[in-house]
Amino acid sequence: MTVRPSSRTSHPDTVGSLSVSARRLTAGTGRGGAAGDLHGVLNTPFGTRLLIGDAMGKGREGARTAGTVLEAWSELASRERSLEALAVRLHSAVAHSAEPDRFVTAALLTIAPDGAADLVCCGHPPPLLIRDGGAVPAAVPAPAPPLGLLDLAHGWCAAQPVPACAWERMLLHTDGVTEARDADGDFYPLAERAAELAGRPLEVFTAALTADLLHHARGSLQDDASLLAVEAAPALLHA
Repeated sequence: MTVRPSSRTSHPDTVGSLSVSARRLTAGTGRGGAAGDLHGVLNTPFGTRLLIGDAMGKGREGARTAGTVLEAWSELASRERSLEALAVRLHSAVAHSAEPDRFVTAALLTIAPDGAADLVCCGHPPPLLIRDGGAVPAAVPAPAPPLGLLDLAHGWCAAQPVPACAWERMLLHTDGVTEARDADGDFYPLAERAAELAGRPLEVFTAALTADLLHHARGSLQDDASLLAVEAAPALLHA
């Protein structure tokens, strides 16, 4: 399933073993709409799989490329056991699309019910791992090129493990969030603000981050911005 951005502040969605809350803002006024950002969350035989990405191009061009990746993701995420192989298949979908000069930065995760995860970063910011009042980017010693450009790395990529003990909440995002500037030209301090707001319930957390981001950017973003936050579903927390 694709978890759609929401303005709710009540209950997050549940997908597989995870509670999920997503927000998407488009450049300009910040209202959601057709854009190059994309995300997906799907319960599969291999665990709960997450995708977030940012397609090169603005407006309809970026949206078409994003749609190509999401369509391939929907078809393949439940069939490809290997996260690396899934990323390569998504790369192929971009490289052989009707617009082969496009590329898409993306982060892909497979999260087991116990919270252990595998992560592939293809030219995309790694997720923030939030735990004990802190927020740090997941370590990615060997990031790969974006989807559509994996041939620069001989057509392959490597998954990195993310231990269950490293996070209680995970925040995936596009660079439109961290590159948003205030009146002084300073970038949005996502890790700092995520840590400060981490004590709030998941849906309130993403709503507060979204409002804070727009305040920082004076209500007008220069690039599309997406947030995708996940944590263990309540039933698992009390199991």
